[in-house]
Amino acid sequence: MHTSLGYRRARMRRLMASTMTAGVVLVVSACGQAVDDTGSAQEAGELYVDLDNCGITTEYTAAPEHAVTLTSNATETMLELGLEDRMVGTAYMRGREIAPEYTDAYGQVPILSSEQPTMEQLIDADPDFVYSGYPDGFSEKTGHTREQLGDVGIDTHLNPEGCATGPVEIDDIFAEITTIGEIFRVPDRAEDSVAELRARLDDVRSRVGDEEPVTVFLYASGTDTASTTGANSMATALIEAAGGVNIFGDVPERWMSVSWEQVAERNPDVILVREEGTTPQYQSPSVTTKIADLMAVPAISATTAIRNEAFPTITLSQLQPGPYSIDGVEHLARQFHPASFG
Repeated sequence: MHTSLGYRRARMRRLMASTMTAGVVLVVSACGQAVDDTGSAQEAGELYVDLDNCGITTEYTAAPEHAVTLTSNATETMLELGLEDRMVGTAYMRGREIAPEYTDAYGQVPILSSEQPTMEQLIDADPDFVYSGYPDGFSEKTGHTREQLGDVGIDTHLNPEGCATGPVEIDDIFAEITTIGEIFRVPDRAEDSVAELRARLDDVRSRVGDEEPVTVFLYASGTDTASTTGANSMATALIEAAGGVNIFGDVPERWMSVSWEQVAERNPDVILVREEGTTPQYQSPSVTTKIADLMAVPAISATTAIRNEAFPTITLSQLQPGPYSIDGVEHLARQFHPASFG
């Protein structure tokens, strides 16, 4: 539901100054009409989406007009749908690149913070919708949980991968684009975007479909142990779409730590190195440093990947589930199966 900006601002400031109280009555505007991108009009106040998102149910009676996005994949999903004019801020990019095709649109959106925004920064942006690509966008640590934001009349949305309890698929990216299109009443734009992204994905699959899959260890970070990804992460689905197999894709986790001996036992063909960001502050350790660290680990020295010095790369932004992930699949496929791309 949606409340006036002035009401939200006052309520949010009271929230910061005192303990939240139960039973807050939220005022819902029911005047005017909403028009979707098919040209059909709808009376404001009429329910058009009733969504259960990661355990929180939201009834949408009017498309959000003042959105804030947290993390690159939430931002890119909005920009993919041409919704930059509905955005009053982005945050938590942490030096990550925005997909090149969204650079101009991204430049029109205020950046609230490179880290998580404070509650005060959210107050100043006056959002009616806060969208996070990852669970840490909503937590006690940030000072703005979904419940806290809901108490002041702000709708929230979390990319469903963030609450997944089982394996995820690339189709979940397309489903999320469709959902955001429904929330913002731009279903035609969502349909067009999904069709274009699917076509690109199908092209990759047709090129690498007959190739022998490459076994892949995704290396995020770590020296004593290694941070990697399991079955419940979109990264595993992206690797598979690019003609690879995650060697830890049978482990029902999103992100986890493994020993170097476990990596050696599964003997990957390649070690996929995750790039952290594009600015010096967030590039540490760099890809070069990570590769040097890997080459210095005795336990994996006999693996195929180390012997061949096979270190494809992917950026953290591409790994986060969103439209830019299709760029990530294309990037991976060219590295896994270069002959298939001429």
